[in-house]
Amino acid sequence: MKSTRKFEERPFNIYIPATEERPAVKVATITVQVWVDEDGDEILAPESLELVEKTQARYIGLLTGSDIRVLRERLKLSQLELSELLGCGEKSLSRWENGRGYPSQLVNTLLRVLDEGLLTLAQLRSLQRPRTDWAEIIFATPSSLAHFRIASTPQDAWDDCPAFGRGKLDMQLFGS
Repeated sequence: MKSTRKFEERPFNIYIPATEERPAVKVATITVQVWVDEDGDEILAPESLELVEKTQARYIGLLTGSDIRVLRERLKLSQLELSELLGCGEKSLSRWENGRGYPSQLVNTLLRVLDEGLLTLAQLRSLQRPRTDWAEIIFATPSSLAHFRIASTPQDAWDDCPAFGRGKLDMQLFGS
């Protein structure tokens, strides 16, 4: 015999977990679906648990799986292409998009920078080439510089960067 659970709506406080530096912080109250078991414990419905996790993620600044998928599709990239640009595994990206995990804070920050238009795909791709050894150039003698070719980011890589368009970036700093 299949038992049916009767769900009830209850207010639920959302907290950002405590860290060593600060206590837990209440950020919102949402309405969730719960059922009460025979011991009187309230059990969240799966959809409500997902809503709690998404609300916490949003307040912490994490992109949700659907946010990551929408960003990837907006950039017209496959999962393989985006995972290669981020330096992560395709399976990890798939897990994030399907809500079975979250990226590290570092990858999340990079995704947010892409999402907010502060970094373009052309700029990200330009970072895939070998890095210039500035220390060796700065401290080199003129005769030892002959083997260096300083690669600069093409000017058009910055054309669709909103921060550059608002005059917040000085291209002289970037060698363009």
